Amino acid sequence: MDAIDTVVAHAIQYFDLSTPVQVVAHLPSHYHQSVHLRAANGDFVLKVYMVDQDDAALFYEQRLVRWLSWRPTSFAVPLPLRRRWSLDYSARVGSYCYSLSQFIVGETLNFQGHADDKHRLQFTEGYAMGTALSELQTMLQARPAQHRRPSALFQSLLTYMQPRYDPLRLAAAHVGVTSDDKVLWEWWRGEASELMKFMSDHYTALPHQICHNDYEPSNLLLRDGRVAAILDFEFACPAARALDVAMALRMIMHLQSNPINPWGIAEQFCHGYAEWITLTPQEIAAMPHLIRLSTAIPMIWAMSKPNLINSESLVQAIQRMQQIKTWMSCHHTQLIALLQTTFAT
Repeated sequence: MDAIDTVVAHAIQYFDLSTPVQVVAHLPSHYHQSVHLRAANGDFVLKVYMVDQDDAALFYEQRLVRWLSWRPTSFAVPLPLRRRWSLDYSARVGSYCYSLSQFIVGETLNFQGHADDKHRLQFTEGYAMGTALSELQTMLQARPAQHRRPSALFQSLLTYMQPRYDPLRLAAAHVGVTSDDKVLWEWWRGEASELMKFMSDHYTALPHQICHNDYEPSNLLLRDGRVAAILDFEFACPAARALDVAMALRMIMHLQSNPINPWGIAEQFCHGYAEWITLTPQEIAAMPHLIRLSTAIPMIWAMSKPNLINSESLVQAIQRMQQIKTWMSCHHTQLIALLQTTFAT
């Protein structure tokens, strides 16, 4: 019996799943494993956390999602179900922690790493993404900005969760790569220094609130040209709201692939976002740095883990950062002009 079979068997016992239960599909996800289950009493999503999940952090996410589910939004959120005979919304079996929610119908656009037309968002979908993000942030403005325990993921960014290595001193020897990569790691330390200076000089002055902090196409379900659901709130906590905008722009514009003309989809996203929220001049000026910061977050996340991910993945992450920084240096003025035009008051 593999891990998913073990968890499904446990879920049948502890949640209201009527047999027979079958695995319909494995759903795309970066940081956990999600499975579409079909039971006699309906369709569900089983979410198995693939990293150590602190109970307090999980409770934070579940409370937030339940709070959102009570608001009149145009999109759904994956509402966790309570365990049978319990007030808990998650369960553990062995080393696995998991939760169960109702299945939400929609299309997941998991196009990360692709630049071909087949995987590109349509302009209408870009507009819908922008509208849903600004609606979500508007709803979350009413939520008290409580920090996430035991750590506030984006409270200190480059030093969150006590990384195993100082970002400003991280070197090839720490991750077991060859000395041929010396220049690459020198570049990372320089970029980390620049981002930390941006954090201390500008980031903290930007508008902050509870944010999703992983708003990208693979965490959305689309249906009939609109966002039907926003998924995966496991990184939600107080942050600069424009960081969500930066992450979304980076993904939909395919900045890691040096795009020739990403401006149409970016413009539509920004027009959608402007339906609810107007970025401030300070947020617009900070956007190039915020996009670079959003690109560095996977590195920051990896350095917080008890065991670093493989060195090849870290090298690829730094190379993506280099590509995006190069692109940004060439198109900085055009990006700022687009934002200023869209959010002109």
